[in-house]
Amino acid sequence: MAKLIRLDDITEDYFKGESAIIVIGAFDGVHLGHKKIIKQCVKRAKEVKGISIVLTFENHPLNVIKGRMHKKLIISFEDKIKLIKSLGVDFVATVKFDKNFSMLEPEQFCKEILTDRFHVREIFVGEGFRFGRDRKGSGIFLKNYFSPIGIKVNIVSLYKAGGVAASSTAVRKYFLEGDLEKVNLILGRCPYVAGTVSKALGRGKELGFPTANIGVPKIFVIPKDGVYIGMVKISGSSKKLPALVNIGDNPTFGNNKKWIEAFIINFNGNIYGKKIKIYFLKRLRGEVIFSSRDELVAQIKIDLENAVKYFKLNCEVQY
Repeated sequence: MAKLIRLDDITEDYFKGESAIIVIGAFDGVHLGHKKIIKQCVKRAKEVKGISIVLTFENHPLNVIKGRMHKKLIISFEDKIKLIKSLGVDFVATVKFDKNFSMLEPEQFCKEILTDRFHVREIFVGEGFRFGRDRKGSGIFLKNYFSPIGIKVNIVSLYKAGGVAASSTAVRKYFLEGDLEKVNLILGRCPYVAGTVSKALGRGKELGFPTANIGVPKIFVIPKDGVYIGMVKISGSSKKLPALVNIGDNPTFGNNKKWIEAFIINFNGNIYGKKIKIYFLKRLRGEVIFSSRDELVAQIKIDLENAVKYFKLNCEVQY
């Protein structure tokens, strides 16, 4: 089981005498490219009978550098750590990225952190990795710094999944375009949004399709507005329930607040106040303004039929 430790708690003696193989990155989303490089680090550590360490951040560095929400997150910090731990690493070292940390010169980062605290034997980074003040550091910088003292730096090329380049930037792009097929290819799993079920306007119930509603999270990227086939996992349960999901502000009724609404198929439970995860499997259509309530209900019934057919043809859910 991987041990979670904060950089501030690592003394100069903590890893002394160990053969530390380290991989560094933000790892937002922990997509297939991230998994590839982390697994290479783990494999190498086993080969040299050393320890594998993932050095990552508690917040997104670019949001601190830019002073605003420049990059919406793909998953929460807690879920990121769980996914990293599942890859067999020995340690996950985390950094609370702040202005002071961003001002470290690349040479300082190499000496004060990688050498003095981790006593690194070998380093793994992605080809786009940047670090240090003004992002002056790179994989090439690391090679030039460490090669003269016999420490190997591995710069891992960008991973391609089904011909699609795997990067967190690409995941955000495809999310916003509603292209779940490409998102799934890069992540290697279904994307989801988490939140607490709250009462909205009760519009779904009025139409005969009561929904579990969560607000749109400000710090996380979500799919493009529209209707999706999805699944809902209720906190405390291991089951994923089939659902029809809508993202939008219900333009037919002139609403101005966006919600994520999940109609859980064949479910009658009361889950107000409970935390849920809504997984997105397939995009059905974009959001439409209907001319009447009856026209909207008719379209929802068509969407529901398509969702039921999907679950009957696919084995992700025992429908």
